[in-house]
Amino acid sequence: MFLNKGDLSMRDRASYFSARTLLCGVFFLGVGACGTAPKTPWGLPGDQHKIAVEQKPERLALALSPHTAELTQRQKEALMGYAAAYLDHGYGPLTISMPQGSDTAMAGRHAAQQTQKVLHAAGVDWAVIAKGDYQASGTTGSPLLLSFTRYVAHAQGCEQQWRNLATSPGNNESDNFGCALAINTAAMIADPYDLVRPKATDAASTARRQTVMDKYIAGEVTSAARSSDDSGTVSDAVE
Repeated sequence: MFLNKGDLSMRDRASYFSARTLLCGVFFLGVGACGTAPKTPWGLPGDQHKIAVEQKPERLALALSPHTAELTQRQKEALMGYAAAYLDHGYGPLTISMPQGSDTAMAGRHAAQQTQKVLHAAGVDWAVIAKGDYQASGTTGSPLLLSFTRYVAHAQGCEQQWRNLATSPGNNESDNFGCALAINTAAMIADPYDLVRPKATDAASTARRQTVMDKYIAGEVTSAARSSDDSGTVSDAVE
């Protein structure tokens, strides 16, 4: 049995058209959903682009001359900066490689000894400095090579090009969605090696803990004393 719109009151007629519009909307949404299946949703932004850690060699080449074995002042300054980088984020041995078979072979051996002394003076332990040769037969002007290993963090899957975000028939998120968060997080990690092997937690200060407990038992204030410099009072000069 079908209703005649002429038999409906104004209020019933409004309800009739509202219900009809709602049913039509649901129908067309269902048809659209059947056309393109949405991507499977993932959880947190970090689940889409994981942060990976990899080893990266940090190298330095010092030019050599067959006529002199002395390091220049500029080279010594470069070595000081290189030693600071090793102490900050270097792992494993710091290797000094001398050219073998080159016209700078003899100069390279003398320069390697000076390099060791400069590195040690900058704080690098003798035990981590390793020396070796690399094959340079038949070459001229071969340099002295230094290298150590560092760890770097990067976001996986963020190297691909962005697609046109204005065209998305399935209304899915971009493949690069979450890359900004992952890249910034990777850049803020002070030592990526902590993701490979976390550092051990330092032991708690038992002396400070006992001091606080003694004050608590005695009913005294357990917080440290504060000076006027620690207060949040605004100076009269800026009021």
